[in-house]
Amino acid sequence: MPSSQSDIELASSTETTARGREVQLIINIAEPDPEFQPFALTDEASLLDAVPTPVSEISRRLDAYFRADLGLDLAIPLWRLVDRIKRLRPGWPDDLEPN
Repeated sequence: MPSSQSDIELASSTETTARGREVQLIINIAEPDPEFQPFALTDEASLLDAVPTPVSEISRRLDAYFRADLGLDLAIPLWRLVDRIKRLRPGWPDDLEPN
């Protein structure tokens, strides 16, 4: 059965777009090389979906950035991850400058 572009329906990206600055910051930490960063994200995408970086390396980079192990679930949607970080660090990202 031939497929056409009209058959493709992407999930919403409303929540991810609303947190675009924070989502991009987390992606930059997890995968600094823009060549390996996603060009589009939906609200269903987790950080593990978005970048090819191994989980252990993502965790190490996030721990170094936040200067603590926040115990983050990297398999939840990125926008929910941003909300979780903001609950744990209410002033983030403005109150935390990189080392």
